[in-house]
Order: sequence, then C-alpha cells, then structure tokens
Amino acid sequence: MPESRTRRSCATSPVDRVVRAIAAVIVGAFALSMIGQLWCAIPAGFCSVLLAIGAITGWCPTDLLPTRQAETVEQNTLGYTDARQHIDIT
Repeated sequence: MPESRTRRSCATSPVDRVVRAIAAVIVGAFALSMIGQLWCAIPAGFCSVLLAIGAITGWCPTDLLPTRQAETVEQNTLGYTDARQHIDIT
C-alpha cells in the first residue's frame, strides 16, 4: 500500500506569509485603482484574493494543478521491490 504524502505549502515561514500579505494589499490596491477598466481590475482582484488566502492559510494555488508523478505512478502488483518504494537491506 503506498504511503500518503503530505503536500508542502508555499508559504513555509511567517516571513513568507507576511510578504505574501503585503503583495496581496499592493495588488488589491492596484485592482481598486483600475476599477474603471474591468479587463484589468478583475484579474488583479482575483490574484489579490489568492495571495491573501495563501498568506492566511499557507495554501498554494499551484496545488490545484495535477502533478505528472501522481498521474504516472502505477500500483506494483507483482510483489517485487520497486525503486519508488523503500527497500530494506537487512
């Protein structure tokens, strides 16, 4: 049975989260200043929200994208040790 892996968050330290929060405020201010041009304000506002969520929770928007490794790993049904598994040398 494969071990469940935990995903690492993007903001790994409090400093990273503070920087992300500052970036969210700056991008949010830009979005508000461009409110007359919605083609620019809407994507900037969306990015600001994602940055704010990442600053608060440590979540990374790239976690939504599937990884190639997760798609190509197959279950080892033959019972032989595999390079993707831990091999005990005892």
